[in-house]
Amino acid sequence: MMASNVAVAANDANNDARGSERKRRAEWVYTFPVDGPEPFYPRDHLEYPAADIAGCGKAVRAPISGVIFDVRDVDRWVRDVDEPGTRGGLTVTLHGDDLVRYYFSHLAAIRVKQGQRVESGQRIGTVGSSGNARYSHCHLHLGISRICPMSEQNILRGEIWPQPYLDAWRAGINLSPNPEVRRKTRKEPRACLVAAAAQRRGGDG
Repeated sequence: MMASNVAVAANDANNDARGSERKRRAEWVYTFPVDGPEPFYPRDHLEYPAADIAGCGKAVRAPISGVIFDVRDVDRWVRDVDEPGTRGGLTVTLHGDDLVRYYFSHLAAIRVKQGQRVESGQRIGTVGSSGNARYSHCHLHLGISRICPMSEQNILRGEIWPQPYLDAWRAGINLSPNPEVRRKTRKEPRACLVAAAAQRRGGDG
């Protein structure tokens, strides 16, 4: 078998394995992503949808089962340069079984690896102040968005407001962001491509 055919077969096998592991909608179980009795998160966030959750040094947990898509375990943010793609410092991106992408940044430590499967409630890191949080405050930045084929910054950092879902999860209500993410995707089907193109041009995309 040619090398290219072997690679394709291996990729298909991996996709089949991940597909079989993915839980059905009825099995989606959500967990509040930061430990602590009363974690605080404002109702707003700068100029785009996201949530900054207080809890310095607390455990960060996967809100749903899924696969770790990307890990940035080196803090490359430099204040004088302020490159948008590095502002999050230490980051983890989770592709949830609910077909939603979860982005966690400003971590102090990371407990997972790229490609690793995690379960809802599993510890993935620690709330910290990496990236530009060094000059603001220790917190977890949570962004919720559609799954794009790349880690473009503009959508990755947050596409819908997490607060209603955080409220529900904290109260033990199993509310999924999947329907809202699907509506957003239908309304703006080219958003991943537009954001990736803007990032290649050097903009805050």
